Amino acid sequence: MRRFFKHFTRVVLVLVVILIIYISNMLVQPYDRLRIYLSLNAEPELLVFNGFQYRDLNRNQRLDNYEDSRLTSEIRTDDLLSQMTLEEKVGQMMHPAITIQPDFALKIFHLAMGRIDIDAVEIFDRHISHFNFYGKPTPQQIAKKLNRLQRVAARTRLGIPLTISSDPLHEAASGGIAAFSIQGFSGWPSQLGFAAARDIDLVTRFGEIASSEYRAVGLRTALHPMADLATEPRWPRNFGTFGSNEELSSQLTNAYMLGFQGDSLSSDSVMTMVKHFPGGGPQEFGLDPHLPSGKKQVYPGDNFDYHVEPFKLAIDNGLKVIMPYYGIPIDQTQENVAMGFNKEILTDLLRDELGFSGVVCTDWGIVASRAWGVEELSVRERYKKSIDAGVDQYGGENDPEHIVSLVQSGELTAERIDESVRRILINKFDLGLFEQAMVDEDLVDSLVRKPEYINAGLDAQRKSIVLLKNETSKDRALPASEGRRIFVDGLDVEQAKSFGNVVSSPDQADIIILYLPTVFNGNQAPGSNELIDKFLSGILPDGDLTYGSDIVKKAKTYADYATLITVVDLNRPAILTELNEISDGLIGTFGVYDSILYEVIFGQFSPQGKLPFEIPSSMESVEHQKEDLPDDSESPIFEFGHGLTY
Repeated sequence: MRRFFKHFTRVVLVLVVILIIYISNMLVQPYDRLRIYLSLNAEPELLVFNGFQYRDLNRNQRLDNYEDSRLTSEIRTDDLLSQMTLEEKVGQMMHPAITIQPDFALKIFHLAMGRIDIDAVEIFDRHISHFNFYGKPTPQQIAKKLNRLQRVAARTRLGIPLTISSDPLHEAASGGIAAFSIQGFSGWPSQLGFAAARDIDLVTRFGEIASSEYRAVGLRTALHPMADLATEPRWPRNFGTFGSNEELSSQLTNAYMLGFQGDSLSSDSVMTMVKHFPGGGPQEFGLDPHLPSGKKQVYPGDNFDYHVEPFKLAIDNGLKVIMPYYGIPIDQTQENVAMGFNKEILTDLLRDELGFSGVVCTDWGIVASRAWGVEELSVRERYKKSIDAGVDQYGGENDPEHIVSLVQSGELTAERIDESVRRILINKFDLGLFEQAMVDEDLVDSLVRKPEYINAGLDAQRKSIVLLKNETSKDRALPASEGRRIFVDGLDVEQAKSFGNVVSSPDQADIIILYLPTVFNGNQAPGSNELIDKFLSGILPDGDLTYGSDIVKKAKTYADYATLITVVDLNRPAILTELNEISDGLIGTFGVYDSILYEVIFGQFSPQGKLPFEIPSSMESVEHQKEDLPDDSESPIFEFGHGLTY
């Protein structure tokens, strides 16, 4: 009873804190917005000089170099830098979040972080001009909100436009953290699905379409793709990779980037932020480094260089922004500190050896809450160490005053800040944002979810499906004949009616279709008592890759009644040994619509996907494999590249 009341008291205290933050937010926002509105300058005018039209961004009635689109981005950047205060420069180094139509869980997430959504304050007071968006809005709602913020930015002293970023928004099925879907966009498989399709041109085409839909609503930076390798099957973020093979991942990462960006950045580009350098796959025990329990990346197979390979081709072909990971590369550098604080990783390897000249943007919140290996340092000291290491910009952070103080005290030089800000601003100029940052809200609906975009996404979903097993005691289980009695478990029943007679009980069926979501048997331990860690642990699975005995028992019962087709979402590898023995047909998917699955099951499209990683035979084999080596478990039931067809 005492333990119950202790736990109850903690819950009440957390709720009280959240309520106080929420009420404060409601009280502060109207005042701040009014203050900012009264302080903003007039909107920039369109002026003409010697027949050249330009936006007078700083309202000085003359053509400055940074306002002249005929000049190179480098010349324009140098001019703008010369006019900026230290505070305005450092603001460019922050990249916090904004929310648009957040759902309840997202609201709680931001409150847990103490986040108050006062983006106009951050633009005006803190000179921040980079934001990543979260939420569940429509394309119209995104465009409207981002246009409003661009108007605020245009009325600041120098009129520097915003660059808005987003995590993936095109996945047919969510996949997990940092993967969302917008209903008004076309729907595609996850990155693993692209790896299963084995089609470089398809990935490039996806990038072109996704870039077009992003630009239509005002998004100009993609916080993707992931070039990490899925060498550790227990890692929750395998869903966002191109699989375990470095050569395949390298080719697809580069194709993805070129699809979004083109051969060079322009007004027709969305900039890609490839992550997580130098490869976040080899997590100790598969634990995720969003939480302190997963802070270690380990290399028992001495295979560090293998994880770096997928980044090289993109760097050579014009990658502009890269994101290092949270984890500590244990015993790979002189200092066991996280990538974002590690000079050997960010300067010696990334810049000096690989020749990367773009922006290094940290993963979200490394200074405030996930400073692995430098926990003993103050926030101010963490900023200094990371800048000294080679960081240019901070994902999820919105407190520039620490860096300003470091420069004012002489601990950082103004020249070092200029170095980072110059890289950031060149990208902003290359994207054409100084000429046109806002979008036409009236055109949004006509520019997204075009029929050709929808059809291309559906075709990609079809190509991503992997047929793992297809046999019965007599013949092949698939494709199934239409018109038979069907029992469905886990998929849309109404859609199944187009293919046969849907029955209400498995004992009445000729064919049973069982769908299993990505394996999830519990939560990763938070590793601390912080509210944000407890929230994240609720969406990060533990290391168990087996489906429970109740699911296996149900599948056995189904198999006794009729032909059993088991469909498994493999956005995380699963132990399928028992299910494989029970099932007549076994299908692996990586984010597809139910309608597409039915098409494949009933032979309207022949599966052609290939596994982007191996499927281990047991948890014992997973526990004995090495985190940094690809596909090295003993006796996998399906090897990398396995895939049948009709």
